[in-house]
Amino acid sequence: MSTEIQEDEGKLCSMIMEANKYARYAAVCDENATILWESHRNDVDNIFTHEETKENLKRAINTWKERYTVSEKAGRGRYAIVAYEKIKRITMPLKNGHMLFVSIQGDKPANWGDLLKIVDYVEEHPSQN
Repeated sequence: MSTEIQEDEGKLCSMIMEANKYARYAAVCDENATILWESHRNDVDNIFTHEETKENLKRAINTWKERYTVSEKAGRGRYAIVAYEKIKRITMPLKNGHMLFVSIQGDKPANWGDLLKIVDYVEEHPSQN
């Protein structure tokens, strides 16, 4: 992976964490669920261990592989939001084959709007995806 791509993905994770006070964790991984870049909010307790996070990433990637099977008819998948009682998780395939993974805390409607702002930002800035 080029240093430029890695820097862009690091900037993307950092910007998400800075722009959204409810973001707990942001990561970019490759198609094998190898974490290429990650940012974690210092003032929150981890819900998952690092190994559990990697397993969650693997499941998310496999789910996206299933979604690709309908893309010819439905179009390219843009993002997925999964709501749990304690967190919300957004996954978003990046055009370079990597996956953006963000964990958000809370149930306030503003948090959901912030998730969609992340999606819009990534789609509007080709250098970030």
